[in-house]
Amino acid sequence: MIYLRLIRWPNVLLTIITQVVIVYWYFPSTAAVKGLETWQEILLILATALLTASGNVINDIYDVATDVINKPDQVIVGKSITEKRAFTIYIFLTSTAIACGFILANSIQKPSLAGLFIGVAFLLYTYATTLKSILIVGNIVISFLVGSVVLITALFELFPAVTALNRATQLSALQHLAVFALFAFLVNLLREWIKDCQDVKGDHASGRSSLPIVLGNKRAVQFMAIYTLVCVVILGYLATFELYKDQRSLYYILFLIVAPLLFVGLRLFTASTLKEFKVLSLVCKLVLLFGVLGMGIIKFEV
Repeated sequence: MIYLRLIRWPNVLLTIITQVVIVYWYFPSTAAVKGLETWQEILLILATALLTASGNVINDIYDVATDVINKPDQVIVGKSITEKRAFTIYIFLTSTAIACGFILANSIQKPSLAGLFIGVAFLLYTYATTLKSILIVGNIVISFLVGSVVLITALFELFPAVTALNRATQLSALQHLAVFALFAFLVNLLREWIKDCQDVKGDHASGRSSLPIVLGNKRAVQFMAIYTLVCVVILGYLATFELYKDQRSLYYILFLIVAPLLFVGLRLFTASTLKEFKVLSLVCKLVLLFGVLGMGIIKFEV
């Protein structure tokens, strides 16, 4: 359990679920042609999951000082596992992920795609060591990486199978998945800001910059509330006027995505305690999960 907690298994599981939904639920419901065989899809999912796990490990290693203040009962590195062992685990996970990515990219005759895994590994390390301390930049980078799980899966499945005859179909599938990637980015960005409100004491002691530290907690939550409500209005408009022909898609978005986000936006205006922020962060994570599952349900025109 210690090692599962170290890699933050719920986050790794969400990554796996995302790719499984795309590969085995979304694509079969479209006319798009998949370019990977089953063993290659397993390799892709394994590589992405391992990178997610390695990012969580290196983040924990460099977060010890802040975690001791913010959540002392959840600190693993330095207590249950030595920093040296944690770093060894990080190296193993990263190396294995990049090796899997290299094998996969070469198996589809696209060796340059292996660079995606190297780039993600670099961003995860840089985020943990440097970017996380920079105002908004760290939030944007980690949210981009969350959305990139969708895009990487789409590229590996669609790119190798493109022909002159199916180019339009493949592009349409890529555009659909890009919309879901953007959604994941926007919701995760909100969740990162909410988590910053939970971690103010530790971040301040470590010299990090975050919205609640720079703007003050009250202004920060007001900004986040407005951001959330803008997202709600946009999603509500798109659902009402773009998905009205598909009732299942419409109700799915309104009740499982728009309604929870509306709850978060309204509660943010009055949120002030760690317990409240924890609940709102959990709701955002559930919205992300519903968004992931929605890739196999929601139908719309690009």
